[in-house]
Amino acid sequence: MKNRMVIFEKEAQTKDVILGYLSDYEDIEIEKTFDDYNDGIRYAKENKPKVVLFSMTNDKIGCFKMISRLADFGINVIVLSEDYTTSNIIQTLRYGAKDFVSKPVIKKDLFVALVKCTQDEVKVMKKSQIISVFSNKGGVGKTAIATNLAYELAKLTRDKVALVDLNLPIGDVPTFLDIRPTVDIAEIVNSSTCNDSKFLTDACRKYQNSTLYVLAEPPYMEHSRTLSPEQVVKLFDCLRNAFSYIVVDMGTNVDKLNMTILEESDMIMLTTIINLPLIRNCQRCLDLFENLQFKDSKVKVLVNRYLENDEITVEDVEKTLNKPVYWKIPNNYFTIMSSINKAIPVSEVNENSNITDSYSGLAAKITEEMFETDLS
Repeated sequence: MKNRMVIFEKEAQTKDVILGYLSDYEDIEIEKTFDDYNDGIRYAKENKPKVVLFSMTNDKIGCFKMISRLADFGINVIVLSEDYTTSNIIQTLRYGAKDFVSKPVIKKDLFVALVKCTQDEVKVMKKSQIISVFSNKGGVGKTAIATNLAYELAKLTRDKVALVDLNLPIGDVPTFLDIRPTVDIAEIVNSSTCNDSKFLTDACRKYQNSTLYVLAEPPYMEHSRTLSPEQVVKLFDCLRNAFSYIVVDMGTNVDKLNMTILEESDMIMLTTIINLPLIRNCQRCLDLFENLQFKDSKVKVLVNRYLENDEITVEDVEKTLNKPVYWKIPNNYFTIMSSINKAIPVSEVNENSNITDSYSGLAAKITEEMFETDLS
């Protein structure tokens, strides 16, 4: 059965070129073409095509709103634009586009985007990113950070995001999202079908109607203790086949297992709170990472429960650590506690709170940096 497509394009010449290209693409059935985008929106809402090929006009704001509406309908949007600057590409992806193709359109680029949008089980086409949330001390809010960051990444990118609970032996991620996993990490790494992306997405527990998938820690402590560094490497290799982002809630021990997680990570969110003992511990971690020859860009210092009028300032922290603070999560006690007690992300408690804005901004900054890294 062919995938149904609608084209939004005002330029007759470009439309003819695209139609010529698509005549060679057997899996696509072109239902309609629109030069009146409002008519196109109404048609797409009623008929729900698989793909919309959306050519940007000079009215960028209006186009972004339309892209967002189409994405909300559950439609895969491929954006065409003459403006292929990094900022424009990132903005279109933030508004819900599935992929971006520069104009004048090259046939190969268009077909690659179509494969991504029409083959549900196609392998993740960009390199997956592992983001680990770490502190060598408990009580700094790692699980809340990992959970809300993963949720915001899924909401922002609409890509599949895995939230992995490796805070062994007793993790709290399922509790934070009120999820009862049916399969755990130990079962996945011992499975012969670990590399199958469908098996992985089925094994993880999807959070409501989002693209966030949760993978729980082993249910029995003895299984947690027997999880080896080699199995963690295998797990990450498998997850990279199915997910664009993998967010890991780590434990606090500096042992072989956690060192393997850190080595495999593309980004480490080194989490601290602004008080003297924790800043000293943060410095010890940075010294350890330097001795292990981790790239400086891989390690990001994240301050949780930030208060602007703290006795110790962010500038003091940066001077002590000799490293800039990457991000600050504000201290919003009532919202975060309501989130934990209700077992939902902070944005579902209050989408207009400062802490929701902070997590959304953190997700946007991470995706932008990683996108720029992919381009370089």
